[in-house]
Amino acid sequence: MLSNFKSRPVGGDLSAQSKAQILPSNTEFTKSGGFTLVELILVIIILGIVSIGTVQYLSLGAEIYAEATERDEAVAQSRFMLARLTRELRHATPHSVRVKCSTDCSAQQCLEFTPFKASSIYTGNITDDPFTVVSPQNNVAPNDWLSVYALTADDVYNRTKADKRVSELSDITVGVPTSTWEVTTALTIESPTKRLFVLDNPVSFCIDNTKLYRFEGYNSQTAQSMPNSSNQIGGVTGVLLGQFIQNSASNTSFFNYNTASLTRNSVVNIRSEMGFNSTETVSFNHEIHLPNVP
Repeated sequence: MLSNFKSRPVGGDLSAQSKAQILPSNTEFTKSGGFTLVELILVIIILGIVSIGTVQYLSLGAEIYAEATERDEAVAQSRFMLARLTRELRHATPHSVRVKCSTDCSAQQCLEFTPFKASSIYTGNITDDPFTVVSPQNNVAPNDWLSVYALTADDVYNRTKADKRVSELSDITVGVPTSTWEVTTALTIESPTKRLFVLDNPVSFCIDNTKLYRFEGYNSQTAQSMPNSSNQIGGVTGVLLGQFIQNSASNTSFFNYNTASLTRNSVVNIRSEMGFNSTETVSFNHEIHLPNVP
């Protein structure tokens, strides 16, 4: 009976059991997924729309800021020009202001005046040579020019007129409180208030298209001079004071001069139209009253 007995390992075939445990018969295999082409295209479209909106928003803000900055610059330049003109014209010799423009007044317009370096009163008669004056505070030297009772711009700039209202100093004897002055050509017109002015070099403010220039240091001329193609008057190059001027001189003059009357002094009217584009302008209407009388 023992010879018919066959032994079996306890638990059966271990390798088969292990395989059964590791790879069960009902196991399902899955694949790890990614983005499809359609999904990528949709994301790109959405990002493009968002980017366009963001760029437009930022560009609009930048454009508004740039326009506001340029507008402030135009206003600031206009205020500076008006303040400079007002300050300098306060020292203009009486009736020395004159205005001239180019042929058709569409591109250039100039305002010229002669400031005075000293003023005083004289005693006796101005037609005497020499004559006595109250010594001015500012320095006066030979070769300076005098103006006495000038009533027009021609009286100041035309130095060959028969009725002499301007003449050149030839000699000065300084004293306190009075001095003795001599001129090259005797003056022929008396001032009712016995007032005289010592002239300085003329000054011009000129509009050239959209810019304002200042000229100083050239010699006085009988006829008012205009800037040449090199932006010079009498060899002197203009200094830029401002830009963004949009006045059309043929329609709206930048400078207007009204001579003195019985009820008021001379007046310079400045009409400034400032802008940085063709659709928006800021207008200033400014009057400068000239306090000096002959």
